[in-house]
Amino acid sequence: MPTEASKSDNILAVATLLFRAMGYHATSINEVAEKARIQKASVYHHFESKESLAIAVMAKVQKHFDTSIFSYAYDEALSPEARLMEMNRALEQFFSGETTGCVFVNFAIETIDSIPSFLAPVQGYFTACSHAYRSIFMQVYNAGEANALADDFGSDFARGTHHDAPHRQH
Repeated sequence: MPTEASKSDNILAVATLLFRAMGYHATSINEVAEKARIQKASVYHHFESKESLAIAVMAKVQKHFDTSIFSYAYDEALSPEARLMEMNRALEQFFSGETTGCVFVNFAIETIDSIPSFLAPVQGYFTACSHAYRSIFMQVYNAGEANALADDFGSDFARGTHHDAPHRQH
């Protein structure tokens, strides 16, 4: 018999896939329940509202990025080049899976002006991305260049573009 935690995890997994693929507004609680093979009331038993479900999804995705992707940026056993390559490889792997799309980008585009509770997690995600890149670039570039590159990478990342490692010019 499934535990309450496993039911909640299943709901989060399904909601994450739907929010990534379709965005916030196009995803309904009915659809989450149907894909999770549970009753709609069960979703509301675990999450007070669609908004609270979305916030829980963002927390789950942020934790994944912090522990499985951005963590490469802080791995001092790797060279700056290897940090960048490993982090970008992990990003590419995440975004080239079955379901493409980014919960944070979708929510930023759709809801940032209409759902104030999404602002902090969305900003936190992009800040974590910039900090991860900055950590790598500070090992190779001066502070001004590192900050500019990190901001560029973070902006491009938000738009879904990918970079190769930057070439240092002197």
